[in-house]
Amino acid sequence: MSTMEETAAFGVLGQRLGLQLHSTDVRIMAGLTARLTPLNVTPARATAVVYIALNAGCDQVTLGRALGINRASTMKAVDELEALGAIERRPGRDRRTNALHLTAAGETLRKRIEEATLAHDREAFAALTEVERAEFSRLLAKLRREGTDGSTPDKNDGR
Repeated sequence: MSTMEETAAFGVLGQRLGLQLHSTDVRIMAGLTARLTPLNVTPARATAVVYIALNAGCDQVTLGRALGINRASTMKAVDELEALGAIERRPGRDRRTNALHLTAAGETLRKRIEEATLAHDREAFAALTEVERAEFSRLLAKLRREGTDGSTPDKNDGR
């Protein structure tokens, strides 16, 4: 079934940008998941590895906040990455916290994640020109910056 047929199957909902974005995201993330599976990480765990590399010594609360996940999910992610040998917990700023650091294996994994995600992006967005990719990135950043929860009025609706 073509993309046009898929969206037509949902009637007017298929014309909604949110549904189109979600459908695209599902396909792209499935491809990313497949590309990261040989590295034994999910896209979320891969993101955590890169975040820890760039923010060495961060604690689990900070990591969870950055990833947008709850405390239990953060603990599970950290436990899994530690079992994989990618990160280690060291004493934190106080007795209640741990400082998260990549191990040598974690640094190698980070490099492989960055290579895999670059290859995936090139493949997933190959239909777009370089200029279109830059514009798409700019538009996504604008949506993130201005909020997408429906609470901000449309600037073109006269309000």
